[in-house]
Amino acid sequence: MIWLTWRQFRVQALAALGAVTAVAVLFAVSRGHLSDLARSAGLNGCAGADACASARADFFDGVQADRLAGVLFYAGAVLLYLTPALLGLFWGAPLIAREVEAGTFRLAWSQSTTRRSWLAVKLGLVGAGSVVTGGLLSLVVTWWAGPIDRAAALPAGSRAAGPSLPGRFAPLLFGARDLVPVGAALFAFALGVTCGLLLRRTLPAMAVTLLVLTAVQVALPMTVRPFYEAPLRKTVPLVASYGHDFSMRIEGGSVRMVQSVDVPGAWVISVGTTDSAGRPWSGPAPRVCLAQNATPQQCLGAVNALRLDQVVSYQPADRYWTFQWIETALYALGAAALAGFCFARVRALRLD
Repeated sequence: MIWLTWRQFRVQALAALGAVTAVAVLFAVSRGHLSDLARSAGLNGCAGADACASARADFFDGVQADRLAGVLFYAGAVLLYLTPALLGLFWGAPLIAREVEAGTFRLAWSQSTTRRSWLAVKLGLVGAGSVVTGGLLSLVVTWWAGPIDRAAALPAGSRAAGPSLPGRFAPLLFGARDLVPVGAALFAFALGVTCGLLLRRTLPAMAVTLLVLTAVQVALPMTVRPFYEAPLRKTVPLVASYGHDFSMRIEGGSVRMVQSVDVPGAWVISVGTTDSAGRPWSGPAPRVCLAQNATPQQCLGAVNALRLDQVVSYQPADRYWTFQWIETALYALGAAALAGFCFARVRALRLD
């Protein structure tokens, strides 16, 4: 049974191996230049907040000036979100649905091998291939982006207005680093198999797999991930001034003020404005800010006289690996539940 499964799966496996190899070569060739940028900016071994902030800004200047580095940074994230979907669509969904459509399941399940044994070998072998594929791609992309991720975790300092890239704890990148892509690949594969078993048609199963997986990958960072552990809160004075780190928008009777808050390596979930008593504040704007003959300096002075604060809700950088393990475990538990459902359901699948 293992040999038969390998013969059926070997084309897809070799194609995946070729794709992973091509990606690895592309990222490996450009990694040396990325390391050179980090070295020339003084990022390696920088000491002191000011020195590291300056090196960080210089490094990001160099990365942004290098089009290939910028493209590969975001292409790597897209690839690691796309890979689980492709595995679910082209490896998971057809696993049972194609057998049912072609009628070959009648022969496979009427031999000495039981349905559960047949399914166990299929899930084990192809599922392992999914894990290896997702794991290798995540290893390559995470290794390549190492200098950028380390730079993003450093204090931004006074040059925060310069070009920057999101850190690995940011919602956009968290699911495209380290362990989570492996769990997502396994879950997507199990989801595809389940959809194929229920719908018994390959194309509808592929469509449903894509829809459900997309919904999970969108909903998870928005509704579940922020609360793996209770967020921390940090209060900093709001200082209205000219420059990159402050902006103010007046809309009717409400005011929205934004001041950059530097929490190195953390995932900032929300930033709110409060008054001196700690109550949420959204206006009204000082009268001088609405006067036509008032100068910007007068408006900024009136805002500072309010003594407002910015309250930041965030997950600190030292929780990154905890969150990685939690989310990977959630994906693995989801995959196990779907596999268990498939084992129970396959016994009830009729041969006629």
